[in-house]
Amino acid sequence: MKFGSSILLALAAVTTSVSGFAPSSSKATLSSTALHQSSYNPMGQSYQMPPAPGGPMGGEFFPLDIPMKRIEGGGTVRTWDIPPETERLQYVVETNGRPLKCKVELWEGPIRLLHMMDINLEDGNQTPFKAMLAFPKGQKALKISTTGSHEFPAIFGAEVPSFQRTKELAAFQQDVWDSNPKHTMQGTVSEGGLGAVKAFPIPDNVESVQIMWWSKDTGKRATKSKVEVLQGPNSIRQVYDLHCEGSTQPYHAVIETPGTGWTIRMWSKAPLEYPHEIVVEPYKVSDAGDSLLANNRLWWE
Repeated sequence: MKFGSSILLALAAVTTSVSGFAPSSSKATLSSTALHQSSYNPMGQSYQMPPAPGGPMGGEFFPLDIPMKRIEGGGTVRTWDIPPETERLQYVVETNGRPLKCKVELWEGPIRLLHMMDINLEDGNQTPFKAMLAFPKGQKALKISTTGSHEFPAIFGAEVPSFQRTKELAAFQQDVWDSNPKHTMQGTVSEGGLGAVKAFPIPDNVESVQIMWWSKDTGKRATKSKVEVLQGPNSIRQVYDLHCEGSTQPYHAVIETPGTGWTIRMWSKAPLEYPHEIVVEPYKVSDAGDSLLANNRLWWE
């Protein structure tokens, strides 16, 4: 009898253990991890191109009320589901004044990485980073992971624009791309090295700069780029490493340049056969004086 009782108790324990791994009978809800579409629409019902040389004078590019969440440091990972019918996503990442080290990725399925930006900032409050991703419709996920120590959490916010706002943003991107000079970034012949380098001194009255990476006119290949933002000689304040797939997926970012003495230095990290183009233009300008324009063109162009 004791032996039989032992067998029954063992079987009961195994049944209990297995049931702990069985799927729940209740349906899982994705609302807590999904990015919902926003009704934010500051440009009105129709898109209007901002006055030259570009920027938010004709309407703010990014949402002003985007919900922000704290993400702990030390390798913390957070993911969000993206509505399959959307084609744009905007995000902001910052800190409360400490350094910022994180990586933001857009995944299609378990193995295809569409966009990746590795961010390393000296002060995530003075120079927060903003970006807009473009991608084909379908099931996708947004992933952010902190890459610094536990003492350096990040503050992150992401939002999917409404259908009308998506059309306006697409028109804004296309106008920025078509109406400004494009700089070709050639890749490198050595594996793991850096290719073409270009430097853009930023006038003191430019408070932030918008950059677009796109390869639709240079072979429709993946884009890999390294960006350093310096304030003074060899004083690197911001570093970005970008990987962007495909010709239909431009990467559009806003980099803050408060104060004086800023320079943006960019390299191509792709192979020689994978060139891409960039547009570097002011986003916010405090005073559009003579130091900014010469013959209606930015002086570095």
